[in-house]
Amino acid sequence: MPKITEEQREARRLEILEAATRCFARQGFHRTTMEDIIRELASSPGAVYCYFRGKNDIVAAIAEQRHARESALLAELLASDNVGEGIQRVARAFFEMLKHPAEKKRRKVTIQLWAESLRDKRIRKIVERGIRQRDLLTAALRNAQRLGQLPVDVDTDAFSRVLLALVQGFILQQAWEPELDAEGYVMTAMHLVNSVFSESSTCKS
Repeated sequence: MPKITEEQREARRLEILEAATRCFARQGFHRTTMEDIIRELASSPGAVYCYFRGKNDIVAAIAEQRHARESALLAELLASDNVGEGIQRVARAFFEMLKHPAEKKRRKVTIQLWAESLRDKRIRKIVERGIRQRDLLTAALRNAQRLGQLPVDVDTDAFSRVLLALVQGFILQQAWEPELDAEGYVMTAMHLVNSVFSESSTCKS
């Protein structure tokens, strides 16, 4: 039997995660069984269990995927010389990502994870890793204050929470209203964010 390459293993692993995501988005985390995922994948149990021990391992892997994508976006923001402009670029990239049907399904699973984290300690730890990414955003905002791009009287921790809430709120609303106008939402959100940064320019003048 030919040896499976690392690339083939990773491709198979991603296929399992996509199949599980479709199941979770369609019928919910609790109602989905490993048998459902195996059936969705049209595979044998052994072909799935050699990658994941159970449903929670799959959920953790889906969350890690999301964290990796969001960390890449935050890294772009942190590398920006102008934090306000960096937030705009990152926001547009993020909301563009949310237009894709596959990503909409993943975010439906994200909402289920948020709810599940209130009762399951393991899921809570997974969700908290994503929440801690906000610390990077807060650090970027503090740096913007040092550079004079953001008013010094802005509470950077509170501001980062507001920015996160704008994203989380859109994810929730899009789950309820799949045809929600993402472009209108992001333009309005950026207008609000820019009004905070523009106060710094006003103070300088």
